[in-house]
Amino acid sequence: MQGFKYFIHGILTGLLITAIITFFMMSKNIISAGGRNFNTISDAINSDRESAITTAVKEVSPAVVGINVLKEKKEKVKTIFDNDPFFSNFFPPQYTNRIVPSMGSGFVYTPDGYLVTNHHVIKNGQRIIVTTTEGKEYEAEIIGSDERSDIAVLKIDVKDHEFVKMGDDKELSRGEWVIAFGNPYGLFEYVNNPLITVGVVSGLKINFGFNTTDRHFYESMIQTDASINPGNSGGPLVNARGEVVGMNTMIYSAGTGGSIGIGFAIPISKVRNIASTLIEKGVIDRNFYFGFAKVSGTNPVNFKERNNEDKDDVKGVVLLEIQNNSPAERAGFRKEDIIIAVDNVKINSFNDMGKALFEIKDYKVGDKVEFVVYREGEYKKLTMTLESYK
Repeated sequence: MQGFKYFIHGILTGLLITAIITFFMMSKNIISAGGRNFNTISDAINSDRESAITTAVKEVSPAVVGINVLKEKKEKVKTIFDNDPFFSNFFPPQYTNRIVPSMGSGFVYTPDGYLVTNHHVIKNGQRIIVTTTEGKEYEAEIIGSDERSDIAVLKIDVKDHEFVKMGDDKELSRGEWVIAFGNPYGLFEYVNNPLITVGVVSGLKINFGFNTTDRHFYESMIQTDASINPGNSGGPLVNARGEVVGMNTMIYSAGTGGSIGIGFAIPISKVRNIASTLIEKGVIDRNFYFGFAKVSGTNPVNFKERNNEDKDDVKGVVLLEIQNNSPAERAGFRKEDIIIAVDNVKINSFNDMGKALFEIKDYKVGDKVEFVVYREGEYKKLTMTLESYK
């Protein structure tokens, strides 16, 4: 029994000595953790605070800007007759234009000072001041602003500025970490740095279609629970690799005016597409045509007589006539082709095709549209490049 006690005592003594030696070795930078050497335990703790998120914030922040806009706002002039049902008939309402401040966010797109933001951030702007993280202010020039996509391009006078690294929104996964950068409530100018919120991708490819009130067309939006507040519009949504995957654009506030964890960003693929066109041409041309001169819904009786097949398998729109030297002709369409799908949207009727081409997606001149047609017992894919009217 006495020997067993000595045995246990020896083991405990050995463990204590090992712990002391290990502590001494760590303090002298003799051992490493995770392949990293540390001079002190404090260094090791500080290193663990660094993460992909903090690294991404450091990399992206210098390319984010705050935007202050002086806007012209139409307001009704108050008079003593406003609430009088009799005299208000004789004195119609009067309106005046007033200059009011507004704010938003943006990010530098190229080192020579092109930057992107939302159209609604600069709409009706009389003067646009961009503040960078160096504390400098620049008066911005509007290169182009597209209301329908809610994307605008500005230019500031710099030659070699920090700019963002673009990512691929098609690689995003639900649940992936993202960071929202911006200028909520105009706080950017107080710290000369964008404020950040962190969350995950809550949803992908959220389609709102065309809004007749604000005339924006939101498609394939990225949903996130990263807090997006007034002033964040136009700022970048960034993944954990420090790549911009979207532009923060709107929130669902349920009447509160602030974030409740449901925000939406325009995919960066669309931002790049629109921005590059605005830089090159200044406007987005949507005055396109297809070259389908005459179309009709499929006729069950005639179709069965002509093809001796079950009509139910080929619902769609029949091309009765195609314009010569048109996008349709160049894409390879033929008379009596039956269009059954447009960009993966099933077509059962003429109304379906109208919605697919004008309401579901925001097409512009130069875009490629993929059609599936039924021709002589076979299904074929045809790709049309949209062209502008001459």
